[in-house]
Amino acid sequence: MLLGVIGDIHGNIEALTATYEALKEAGCQKFVCTGDIVGYGASPLECIDFVRDKKIHSIRGNHDHYTTQKNTDWNIQPYAKQVIQWMQNTMPQDYIDWLDTLPYHTEVEGVQFVHSSLECTDGKSWPYILSAQSALFHFFLQNSKCCFYGHTHIPLIFILNRGNVTIEMLTTRNIAKTKGEKFLFNSGSVGQPRDFDSRAASVLFDTKKLDITLFRVKYNVEQTQLKILAAGLPSQLAERLSSGQ
Repeated sequence: MLLGVIGDIHGNIEALTATYEALKEAGCQKFVCTGDIVGYGASPLECIDFVRDKKIHSIRGNHDHYTTQKNTDWNIQPYAKQVIQWMQNTMPQDYIDWLDTLPYHTEVEGVQFVHSSLECTDGKSWPYILSAQSALFHFFLQNSKCCFYGHTHIPLIFILNRGNVTIEMLTTRNIAKTKGEKFLFNSGSVGQPRDFDSRAASVLFDTKKLDITLFRVKYNVEQTQLKILAAGLPSQLAERLSSGQ
């Protein structure tokens, strides 16, 4: 099956729409979202509607989770907290309730999906996998050959082979021909890339051939930026979209 892996949409409906259309055109048969449908961007309702309408299999990200919580004891940047509180004040309750139904991880076609790490099971901590050491702990919990995660907004691949972990930037490749026992992929961010590439990032994964293809899609960045500013959200959230950082 051809799986379209998307994640870290962050309320960016322009990037989400462009990414979905590109993956569909490439033959995608099923979509999976690795979380953070909302947060940072000004179109959370539109993104939730899109994900639900297209029946995209989704899991919970930290911004999705925080939006459902009434306390504000979150270890996040002030500008991120501002957007979450804005959503809590403007989002209809049924949208918040839907976010609260999302699981912390799932499995589709023998592939595992998680937002931050398989360590995260209750929303109390959301570790970042950016090093071999943090990936190694995750691999202890990973029972499938392949797993996708999000959270870092950077397309990466971690390869476990004989107890050693190597890290590479994610590129189009055939996993069956890559030496390794387990693989952990980050498909990058649809709505707020942080690898100095402003294009929306996603992945098409062939579960039979184990071919992985990284997609970068242009979208109307200016329109997204104007929406953020019009909503009165922090200007830095609009500015960073131009540079992909």
